[in-house]
Amino acid sequence: MKKLVSAATAVALSIGFAGAASAQAVNQQVDINANVASKCGISAQQTSITLGDLTDANAKVRSAVTQEIATALNNARIIGFCNAPNSQVEVQRAVLARVGATGTGLTDGGFSQFVRYNLDASINGLALDSTSTSGPSTVANRFGGHISLSSTATHLQFAQATTNGQAVASSNGSAPMATDWTSLTDRRLAAGNYTGFVNVILTPGA
Repeated sequence: MKKLVSAATAVALSIGFAGAASAQAVNQQVDINANVASKCGISAQQTSITLGDLTDANAKVRSAVTQEIATALNNARIIGFCNAPNSQVEVQRAVLARVGATGTGLTDGGFSQFVRYNLDASINGLALDSTSTSGPSTVANRFGGHISLSSTATHLQFAQATTNGQAVASSNGSAPMATDWTSLTDRRLAAGNYTGFVNVILTPGA
């Protein structure tokens, strides 16, 4: 009787081991496909800046005005990005115009009512566009890959343009943002409040 039990046990064990040896893992992979659209974005921590008197004691435009505008814009911490190559970047500047000025010419007494200035823009050393030229620039590289406010590498940086950058009394432009404003270095500015703007336009690459 003991021999029969032992034989039955041996058979059971043999069957159990055979079953474990024949088990195989199976799998089915499911691929995931997605995309990231070409996008640009821009924000600023300040949307208005204020300068002091634009003129010296002789009512002539001060030479430092363009750099003061650039510094104020840099302090506004403007952050832009385009996540695809060959995006379009256009930096527009509207001349500073005396509030209440009509037309684009001189006012009574031969005083100028407009101040032309030009800016170059960049981000982390990558040149973007200059207001001294018309139309947008194509930027070959992606820019603005992280969002840190604390790093100047994420901010648009402005500087006095290398072409016609110094602020100067002006007249006869075809539009506030146009590049055809004349240079009137012999003119004083009429008293009053002056306003203008800088506008950055980003268009995603295809």
